[in-house]
Parts: sequence; C-alpha cells; structure tokens
Amino acid sequence: MSLPTSKYLVTKDVAALFGVKPNTILEWEKDGKFPPATITGKPKRWDAQIVEQHCQALRDQTIRLSA
Repeated sequence: MSLPTSKYLVTKDVAALFGVKPNTILEWEKDGKFPPATITGKPKRWDAQIVEQHCQALRDQTIRLSA
C-alpha cells in the first residue's frame, strides 16, 4: 500500500486505500474498528503514519490467522 506524501489524509483518501466508501471509514471509526481522526471537522483528517500503522497491524493479524 502506498500512502500519499501529505502528512494528513482526508476521509476519501483513507477510504480509497482500503477500497471502501468514505462512510465505511466513518462507521469503522465510530465502532472503534479504526483509529480516531487526528483532526476533526469537515473533512476529518488522519495522520498518515497512524493509518500506515493500522494497515500494518491488519496485515500482521491476517498473517497470524492464515498461519
């Protein structure tokens, strides 16, 4: 997964990385399945490093489950 060079990602950019709609990211956040936004407002923004860490944690979890 390649992150954009900006330090912050808006909801639509995060959604594109995961291949889902922006509302899905907001639902995941609300349900505690995704880290909270770093900057709230319209649009919400996530620190790119936190998003990358979350992606890595999901990859690690997938690897453990498939082993």
